[in-house]
Amino acid sequence: MELDTFWATKAGHNPVDIFKKYPGRFHLIHLKDMYKNEAPFFEVIKDDIAPVGAGVINFKEIIANKDIAGTKYMIVEQDQSRDGNIITDIQTSITNLTTKILV
Repeated sequence: MELDTFWATKAGHNPVDIFKKYPGRFHLIHLKDMYKNEAPFFEVIKDDIAPVGAGVINFKEIIANKDIAGTKYMIVEQDQSRDGNIITDIQTSITNLTTKILV
């Protein structure tokens, strides 16, 4: 199974709690960040997508618990961009992962 960190968090769940409830089931983790912490909602509104590490999701905690999840691969997605420059946002995600999150 693949857990999408953005949508799990938007729905009001901590991805790490899901890993602990269902250990070993998440071979894929979908890394996508959000700018705002807001009340959970369930509509597909894509106006809050941030580069990984530029928003409010705690990726250090998520990645620290990847073994509990059973993770084999992590996938970064940037399907929307606040300023319309998805390539720059992907570069920001890579920089944040390699210099702030995975260190």
